[in-house]
Amino acid sequence: MPSIYFAGPDVFRPDYASHAALVRELCAKAGIVPLLPGDAEHDDSLGIYNCNLDLIRKADGVIANLNPFRGPSEPDSGTVFECGFALALGKVVIGIVSDQRDLVSKLKDQGATFDEKLNSYLYEGTTVEDFGLPLNLMLSHSLTATAATVQQVVAEVHKRLMK
Repeated sequence: MPSIYFAGPDVFRPDYASHAALVRELCAKAGIVPLLPGDAEHDDSLGIYNCNLDLIRKADGVIANLNPFRGPSEPDSGTVFECGFALALGKVVIGIVSDQRDLVSKLKDQGATFDEKLNSYLYEGTTVEDFGLPLNLMLSHSLTATAATVQQVVAEVHKRLMK
């Protein structure tokens, strides 16, 4: 059975145990072995880091929760790193992006304003790339696919890995 590593800040959720149970249930039904970073038995940061990298190496692919974390617009930096690491290893990387709207639309909701002189939207003093993508272009183009929910992304992994 193929295995999939679940990258993302979900491990910090107060309801992580029930979330992990849902992930295990969905994966069992799809014939996929879930590799969850929260299952690691490490208390130190370096141990967690090395364990997670080992899980990514072992996995056939990565599901990454790329929803905003600890701020209104950007995904967790650790998760983005894990996506890049998996991509460098040639893994399938599928993102969970609940809000599939383009980045400009999302940031307009957060206060981005249009600058006539620059002919661009500005958010927190920097221009916003307007390519119609739901995430930064480097992250958007590195993903095999995106889906809005854990259920949808597990189905997508099943479709791509169960051949």
